[in-house]
Amino acid sequence: MREGRILKFDQQEYVMADWDGVNRAGYVPLDDKILVLADVHAEMTSGAVQLPAGYVERQTLAAEHGTVIAVGPAAFRWNDDGTRQWVGRIPAPGDRVYFERYAGQLLRGEDGRLYRLMSQRCIAAIGVAAAVGNMEQDGKEMAHAGA
Repeated sequence: MREGRILKFDQQEYVMADWDGVNRAGYVPLDDKILVLADVHAEMTSGAVQLPAGYVERQTLAAEHGTVIAVGPAAFRWNDDGTRQWVGRIPAPGDRVYFERYAGQLLRGEDGRLYRLMSQRCIAAIGVAAAVGNMEQDGKEMAHAGA
């Protein structure tokens, strides 16, 4: 069983993808693609009920949340219609994101984990706690650079 923080979504329990800050997938996204390590469904419920492997696999493939591992050079630079420069925060590696169910292409990483390579259009939101944490870190780095 994977250890980690349990997230509950619509009566489903997921283990948050843990990431050490290094892209061990063996893939670098191109163009407007985003590489995401999706959360995996818990093998055992919070009530200590062991779930069948097939069920866990199906629910893991249906995950709609995970951690950004890498962002392609053109992702979130322009709006989808290509007419205006993107306005707003851009997801960065380490951010928690919410994306369309079954989005992207499934890739087995060099580390054996399952990743999703998806278009920028598949990303629906950045987790607020992640966004606040990154904004605070950006502010500290800017303050340190100015000192």
